[in-house]
Parts: sequence; structure tokens; C-alpha cells
Amino acid sequence: MCGIAGYFGRTPPSPERIETCQALMQRRGPDDTGSYAIKTQDGRFLNLLHSRLSIIDLNMRARQPFLNGNDSLCFNGEIYNYLELRGQLTQNASQFTTSSDTEVLSQLLARYGIEGVSRCEGMWAFAWFDSAKEQLFLCRDRFGEKPLYIYESQEDLFFGSEPKFIFALLGRKLEVDQTQLKRYLVNGYKSIYKSSNTFFKDLSEIPPGTYKIYDSKEVKTVKYWSPTFDQQDPFISYKEAVSRAKNALIQSVELRLRSDVPIAFCLSGGVDSNALISIAKREFDYDVHGFT
Repeated sequence: MCGIAGYFGRTPPSPERIETCQALMQRRGPDDTGSYAIKTQDGRFLNLLHSRLSIIDLNMRARQPFLNGNDSLCFNGEIYNYLELRGQLTQNASQFTTSSDTEVLSQLLARYGIEGVSRCEGMWAFAWFDSAKEQLFLCRDRFGEKPLYIYESQEDLFFGSEPKFIFALLGRKLEVDQTQLKRYLVNGYKSIYKSSNTFFKDLSEIPPGTYKIYDSKEVKTVKYWSPTFDQQDPFISYKEAVSRAKNALIQSVELRLRSDVPIAFCLSGGVDSNALISIAKREFDYDVHGFT
């Protein structure tokens, strides 16, 4: 679902590197490609690249990078409660030119700053440039559903949905991390997130529930969300627990069925995926298609 990539620093990638990166990105977003570039007051260069898989508002007006005044947003993911957020923003005098969740996120960030992500229910990896403060924000959703890799040197930042996008902009591949590769071959998937290492040396990921701020003075990492347990009802009955869990699941499925294109379910065969497809059909009479 979409691809993002970009650069922020003193020496921007050549047009040839940008073209190579955009060609690689099309597998993630075959419907459209876009780019945006500016030079800041202090002499830094910003490049944002996007490849789009259209899900909500298929019109070209919703293409990315999305510009809101002088601010720019490059976004991969989906904001499931975007209609509710749009209603709240409209009541506060925000005006919209699209029906996309991208513009809702852009307007939300413009009004509340990066803290606005706390109002979002969804999955995302995005780069947002606040032109007034000349700050670049890289943000990843609470559980890290959407990937966001970064490579940093003293003067340069490269980022992307996939390592190969960064390599294209950088003009070279990073060295394979042999230790991490061996750990994976021995221990499988459970070895991946035991440390911050990736399969390439000096390549890292924005952690889940985290955003990073880049400006002329510093780089700041902020953990904006961690799972918590609020034991408000310590003696809740089994029946009540089942009822609440079911209602929460139904509401979640309802939000995730919002789309301007047909939605299909990928079934693993377990209880969770079968519950989702069952709710979509029984509760909302959705024309279900599944892959298993």
C-alpha cells in the first residue's frame, strides 16, 4: 500500500538516482508517482517521493506528496477514523479540497502539530515537513504495521519504505549485517526485533509508536505511545468481557471497511482472520472476497 522515500540534508541526490528510486517504488504504488523538492532557508534540501496505491479518493487531487499551504506530507497507510476527524476539523473551520484520509492527516498535523497523531486510529509511516519551523518529522504507527527505514550520516538523512529505495538515493548498497542474517537463519522471525539491528549495517527503522524530529539544531526521538492496561473494572464478569471484546472487534471491522475500491481478506485459517471475515458478512452484509 503505497511507497515513500526521501532525503533531507546538504547534498541532494542526483536526478538519475531519484529516477531509479521512483522506478523501484512503482511495485508498491502502481496508480501514480509524485515528487516534491525544496531548499530551506539554512541551505538544506528536502526531497519527497511517493508511489500511490489508490484506496480512498481515487481522484488525482489526492495525489502525493500532498501540499497544505507550504507544508508537505508523504504518507503510506490509512487513517481509519478519518471521517470522524474530518467532522471535528470542519467544526473548527478547516476546509477540504479532497475526500481523502491523506488530507485529513495533513490538516490534523497543521492544526495540532505532530501530537495530532494521538487522535488517529490507523496504520501509517509518513514524512511531514513543517515549513514554518523547517522541521522534518518521520512517524510510524503504534504497532509498526507500516515500514520506515532510515540511513543517517552527519549531514544527510535518507528514508524509505524499503531498503532498496534508500540504496537507490544513496547511490550504493549498504553492507549486509552478517550477524543479524545468521541470527535470523537460526531463530527465524522471532530474532528480528530482539535488537535495533536490520539486515544491513547502519540501516535502522523508526521504532513503532515513535516519531523523529529533524531540524537545523538537533535530531530528537520521541516515543509517543506505549501499550498500557487500565484496570477500571477489576471484577468484570466473563460474559461482560466477551461482550466488550466482541463490540470492539465489530467497531474495528466497520472502520476498516471504508474504501473506494473493493476490499478482500487474507485468511490464515486461524480464529482471528475467520472472525473478521465473518463480522464483515454477518454484521455489515459486505460482499466478502477472501484469499487463503
